[in-house]
Amino acid sequence: MKRLVKTGVFMMLVLMTLASQKNVAEAKTKVIHKKMTIDLNMDSSIRYTPTKLQKYSKVKVRVKNRKVLKAKAKGRKYIVMKGRKGGKTTMTVSLYKKHRKVRVYRYRIKVIGKGQDGYKSQAKEAFDIQNRYRAEKGAKALIWSDELYRFALYRLKHSGYDRHKNLPTDMENFFGDTLVVNNISLGENMACGQTSAKEVMLSWKHSPGHYRNIKNKGYRCGAIARYKDIWCAVFYDGSPENLTRKQENASEMIFTVKRQDKSTGQYIGGATIGYYEEND
Repeated sequence: MKRLVKTGVFMMLVLMTLASQKNVAEAKTKVIHKKMTIDLNMDSSIRYTPTKLQKYSKVKVRVKNRKVLKAKAKGRKYIVMKGRKGGKTTMTVSLYKKHRKVRVYRYRIKVIGKGQDGYKSQAKEAFDIQNRYRAEKGAKALIWSDELYRFALYRLKHSGYDRHKNLPTDMENFFGDTLVVNNISLGENMACGQTSAKEVMLSWKHSPGHYRNIKNKGYRCGAIARYKDIWCAVFYDGSPENLTRKQENASEMIFTVKRQDKSTGQYIGGATIGYYEEND
């Protein structure tokens, strides 16, 4: 009986030791959480290396929503990720040494589909930081303008990072007659290569010219937009309503042109007039 009790106690100790070793092994598995954005307007497929994969004996990659993203480890060199459509998913990269999992990278991934604007929340985050910078200098917070946001996005898509070269032309094309009637003039900051709201705002803060726009107390409203890796901040010293509405005292002339058949004296409906010039 004593022998059986001793054997039972020994087996329990063995099981407890094994369980303890398993818990220690699991506790040593480091999980690193990260966020990532893949923009299909730029690249549908990218190579990514979270760390030096050659240090590990095995790399496993698992994607939760394969309709949004496909990913595969190419040996122990890098991971190939291919975006399929806009959406969100998670990707888990597990790294092993021999048969023991020692590190895990878990990514929350946002895939921006072609033609989609997936950066507005990031742009508004930058706008909030900008207002904090203004508060530090005693300037009032700017009012967010959806119209200026659309204009900033228009600028980025049509002219890219042009260092303000096409700003007057883009303003004329976007705002039309309202630009002249309401005497609209805008300030602008541009940047290229930054990947986060904090990064772009720090770059503007440490640039005297850009920072001058940010802390200018004369501006009343504005917006920030991002497209691909380009950023545009727009500033306006008037009311947001002026951007979409003509002034009440602005006059408007309307011309109606009709064509008349000389033989019958009747007006011709649906006729058009062509205009051309001849060289002398």
